[in-house]
Amino acid sequence: MDKSVQNNRDMVSKVLGVMLWLMIPILGFVVFNISYPNPPMPEIRYGEFPFRLEYEINGERIVIEDTVICEFDGVGWNEGVGKHRKWKSHLASNKKEEDIFIVTAEKVKIYCYVGSAEYYMNDERWPEQRPLTPRFYFVKLNSWDTTMYYIEEFIEKYGLKLISWEFTDPIVNTFK
Repeated sequence: MDKSVQNNRDMVSKVLGVMLWLMIPILGFVVFNISYPNPPMPEIRYGEFPFRLEYEINGERIVIEDTVICEFDGVGWNEGVGKHRKWKSHLASNKKEEDIFIVTAEKVKIYCYVGSAEYYMNDERWPEQRPLTPRFYFVKLNSWDTTMYYIEEFIEKYGLKLISWEFTDPIVNTFK
């Protein structure tokens, strides 16, 4: 056999061996994901939760009445949790947002967090502060930084105050 053909075969064998070696962890994750049992499914998979929020910003009182719409979104998987229930939520007034947009000021958008789908649908796997308290936070604009900041001095700078908060309690849900 020609020596160059043998060298090519050896090189191909080594490359295939390295590729196989690198794929073992990926295959392990796939096999683990398939074999790991699904979490119990929620009996109630959809809910609507009306709320009323009254706040003040720069001396102006604003009342928002809206509804948080929550839906079961199937089963997800990640390496930290394994298989888990996924939920999605949005406001009835805006199908793209989960939280209430308040104002844009000085390169930030201020929002009010009104609770997660997990909270309202009573998914105890993701416990949340009870009773639910709305929180104001801001997100920087024109930045790669998407961290939510809960900074009281910033909120006070704009005279942002929570006046009243009326919300629907979580449902009683079972998971089978």
